[in-house]
Amino acid sequence: MSAQARLALKIGLLIGVINLVWLYLAYFLGLHTNGVMIFQVFMLVWLCITTIGFIVGLRKLKRAGPPWNYRRGVALGCLAAVVTAIVAVVAQIGYYTVVHPAWPDVMAEQTREFFANQGLAGDELEEKVAGARESFTLGRYATQSAIAAIALGTVVSAVTMIFLRKPNRSLSDDTPAEQ
Repeated sequence: MSAQARLALKIGLLIGVINLVWLYLAYFLGLHTNGVMIFQVFMLVWLCITTIGFIVGLRKLKRAGPPWNYRRGVALGCLAAVVTAIVAVVAQIGYYTVVHPAWPDVMAEQTREFFANQGLAGDELEEKVAGARESFTLGRYATQSAIAAIALGTVVSAVTMIFLRKPNRSLSDDTPAEQ
């Protein structure tokens, strides 16, 4: 295994662990228990953390040395994404079993409250609550976390590599020679 591949594994692990810490910290800050809309803030922060992690990680990989091209950079980003996905699944298992086992019930109740405040009642409201109970399960969250980590890591890597694929150039390379 190349030094760059080992570094990609470490970067994926670091991004995954930072996301795990954010998941648990967000719970203790109350972002998971203070309404459906507040939960969206948690998701936005997760998106920013992961995106920045991949951009910084790819820049570090580029500095690690050749060979470096678009395809290699995306492949290393995908490798980091797979490791991040594995950590994400482990994080969800810990969250559902240790940190917040009542999460599905809390989200069902928050869904009820949100839609009731929107004027929904009766069978329609109960359908939304039943849907929430079905959606907020460990199996679904673990699967969604893994898919999101791989998809986001791959897309961010592909886009970031558009900007990183060229070799570093110094300022003197861009200026014409003095006469």
